[in-house]
Amino acid sequence: MQSHAQFKFGLSAWLLVLAASSASAGQAPSVEEIALMKSPNREKILVDGAKKEGKVSFYTGLIVDQVVRPVKDAFEKEYPFLQVEFFRANADRLAQRALAENQAKRYEADIVSGSAAATMLQRAGLMQRFYSPPMAEYPRELRDPNGFWGSTNVYFMTLGYNTRNVKAAELPKSYEDLLNPRWKGQMMWSTSRGSGAPQFVGNILVSMGQEAGKAYLQKLKQQNIAKSTASARQILDLVIAGEYPLSVQIFNHHAHISKAAGAPVEWHPLEPVTATNNSIGLVKTAPHPHAAMLFMDFVLSRKGQRVFQAANYLPAHPEVPALQADLKPGVRFKKANYLSPELLYDKSNEWADYFEKEFLR
Repeated sequence: MQSHAQFKFGLSAWLLVLAASSASAGQAPSVEEIALMKSPNREKILVDGAKKEGKVSFYTGLIVDQVVRPVKDAFEKEYPFLQVEFFRANADRLAQRALAENQAKRYEADIVSGSAAATMLQRAGLMQRFYSPPMAEYPRELRDPNGFWGSTNVYFMTLGYNTRNVKAAELPKSYEDLLNPRWKGQMMWSTSRGSGAPQFVGNILVSMGQEAGKAYLQKLKQQNIAKSTASARQILDLVIAGEYPLSVQIFNHHAHISKAAGAPVEWHPLEPVTATNNSIGLVKTAPHPHAAMLFMDFVLSRKGQRVFQAANYLPAHPEVPALQADLKPGVRFKKANYLSPELLYDKSNEWADYFEKEFLR
């Protein structure tokens, strides 16, 4: 029986032969052939093809002025014959637009990036497996084992606290410490499915197991954590304003940015820290596949990751630190529980339903 490694090698060789035969026959290679190409002259083939395509279309949920424009500028400087066109929206809208375009056979998107959009489209059969050399440098939790996505940046959810109201020595050291009567009625979190309490629930259930996790959450329920439909960023702002001394499940880099601006706030990790990644993938019907693969290679490379670093995002590449190094694992915390895009897609409704049933009713 053929091994998995032999199958993969055979598939790659077959794709190279197919691409060569397509070229010799005067036929344009398919998106799949370009995406999975491992030819020694891969870079030249991509550049030559991209020069004919002229642009790449990037659908993303990332913040435009903070990071999308800097990435666009850096990539266009690297490849001055290409122009990056982008469309920014939340995950649902990105997926809806791409699906509508596909149904209308109006293929515009090359690359989709976001916390969930690529997975939504993958489940709909619209994403293409790809090979990008920098991906080999990433840990398993930050690259899809099936080759459908890589990671541009990461997020870590921690406690946030008002330094005027809480002393560092008083802080909880573990999730169990959140059950201390000291914190009853003194904490706040967001009900947002995207980055609020439901993800906290998910982290607890995954890291502790279903039985122990639910037993813990039942105890936490008695702590009367204040709830708001506001975003995690807005919850942190309420803590800064003194509404509550402690916030649960906020982005640690948000606290760092506010602290650097002079706000009385700091973040504090409880391990394992809830972690997610911003995934990026190639659309199966990409109209500019050569340019798209150059773009993919760039954003996943150390050079591209340094653009994310300079924009105060947390680079996904393990060898590219955050501007504030302790925001990523290794300094102030060691253990992070990455909730993969697939896990979030499959379980987020279940976690949100549990939260609503146990904490909102």
